Order: sequence, then structure tokens, then C-alpha cells
Amino acid sequence: MKPINRILIASGIAILVFLVIMGPMAYIYLAPSIKNEVMNHLISVREIKKMQIQNYFHERYGDLSILSKNPLIVQSLPRFSNAFKSGGFNDPAYKQVDTYYGPLVEHFLRQYGYNNIFMVDADGSVVFGVKRDEYIGTNLRTGEYSSYAIGEIFKEGLSSIKFSDLAWCEEIKDFIFLGASPVYDLSNKLIGVVIVEVSYSQIDPIVSQRDGLGETGEIYILGSDSFMRSKSRFFSQNTILKLEINTEAKRDAVAGNSDVKVIRDYRNIPVLSAYTPLENLKDVSWALLVEIDIKEAFYPVLVLKTNLIIIGLVIGSITAAYLYFTLRKKRLYNTPE
Repeated sequence: MKPINRILIASGIAILVFLVIMGPMAYIYLAPSIKNEVMNHLISVREIKKMQIQNYFHERYGDLSILSKNPLIVQSLPRFSNAFKSGGFNDPAYKQVDTYYGPLVEHFLRQYGYNNIFMVDADGSVVFGVKRDEYIGTNLRTGEYSSYAIGEIFKEGLSSIKFSDLAWCEEIKDFIFLGASPVYDLSNKLIGVVIVEVSYSQIDPIVSQRDGLGETGEIYILGSDSFMRSKSRFFSQNTILKLEINTEAKRDAVAGNSDVKVIRDYRNIPVLSAYTPLENLKDVSWALLVEIDIKEAFYPVLVLKTNLIIIGLVIGSITAAYLYFTLRKKRLYNTPE
């Protein structure tokens, strides 16, 4: 074999070996980097949403603390209580108190975005509500609503600021959570509790905003009882307090752990899940999960693998064709006539 042929064949073999080695090596080194980038992005979204939810509740604690100490509440609560016990809601004395203080309390409702504000005296009587509903005039210590969410939050609110878990509100056809704080007079005597009613719709935009999570990304909240505290994007019907989830991510998050891993979600579909407990919420035990289908999450890895294979096949084919035609041409030139 002539030297030039040996050089061409050796060059071809070298190129093919390079492709055989470098293709897999490129994949081995680049694929984990791409996966890590995807996982880090999911963790970033998780931490941002976690901070937003925790900040929201921290602000609500602050609002309720300020409201319970506001002179308007401190002055009006005993007046509403005395007027109610004297003659009820239709008594002229009560109407006079309501005419003076009612619009001012309603201003606070609009300012803070509450659905309702109640005043309950120390005996448990609901003596005022910006919106008159079924609780008005009942007793939260002994009445029919004492075992309901509002009754429980009243009892807890006698000693400190408390927020309830989500509960259904038939009046507004939406889920709400309740906050309660003790109210003291100027001599530091307990005179009652102020209760605020907050619509779930204030939290929903935080969870439903999914920029950067593609077509299959989802953010949702779970309680320690395994039921959803947010709406699933994959179901048209309501899932709050109705859809029970018991995935590996849920169990780990409720146990107090934060991580990101591949699991099967509540649809039994492989997903990349970044989860964490919402440990700074004082009164509820919730977990936050940010998930995206594996097929979409690691699609760039599949693209990388496919492109490396295509590039390798193309360069290998060109190299083989070049060697074939070059050697064939040389054989034709060297054939004796």
C-alpha cells in the first residue's frame, strides 16, 4: 500500500475514533450540567414562591396586630357589645353606634382587602360584622358555630394572633382563611377579639403564576393532611381540600425536608419535583411543591444527545465517502492501460 493511501486511511480512522470518543464524552460532561441548570431553576422558582407566600402571611399578621390595637376597634367593640346586649341589632342605641363606627371599620376592610371584619366580645357574642352574615348575633363560645372554624379561631384569638387553615365560605362561594387577635382596652383588660376573613383569591395569583415553567410546570400547596390547598392546573374541577395527594415529595416535605428529585406525581406521571415545607407559617402546616414533567424538563438533554448523534453520523458519512472516492480515484489512476 502506498504511503498516501496509508495516510488517508489513518486519517479516516483517526476521525472516526475521535467521533466515537468525543461524542459520548461531550454527552457525559454536558448532560449533567444541563440537568443541574434545570434543577437549579426549579429550586429558584420554589424559593421565590416560598418567600412570597411567607411574606404574605407575615404582612397579614402585621395588619391584624395593628388593627386590633387601633383606637377605632378598641373604642367601638365595647360600645357595640353594650348596645347589642341592651336591645339587639334593631335597637336605636345599636343603630347609633353602627352609624358612627360602621363606615370607619368598613374603610379598614377595603384598605386591607378583607372579605369581612367581625368584632366579638369576651363572652363570645358576635356583636358586629361589616357584612351581615349567619355569624352575626351568635355566640362563638356556646352557639351553633362554636365548633366551626370561626369558633375555633375565636377561642385561639383570645390569647394571641392566630390564623386558620382554609375553609369554605358559602356566602362568597370561595375558600377563605380567618385571622383573630385579642383586643385590650387602655387598662390592658381583654374586651374581645377582632376576626378578619380573607379570601383565598389573594393567595391564588402567587401560586397560579407559572412563568418559566413551560407547558407542564405546576406550583401547588399541600396540607399535612395530604389535601391540596391550591387549585390543580390539570383538573377543571376544584381540588382545594378535595384532592388527596400522597407522593414521595409530599411525604418528605411534610417531614420537614427540602429537595429536588424525580418522582411520580399525583397523575402518576414522572416529574421533576422541587419541594419544601412552609415552616415559617405559624399556624398551618403546609408544603410547597414546584413540578414539571420530566419529558419537558430534560428535553434539552434529549436535544443534545440527538444533535451529537446526527453530527457524528454526518461527519462520519462524509469522511467515509471522502476516503472511498479518493482511494477509488487513485486506484483508477494507477491501473495500467
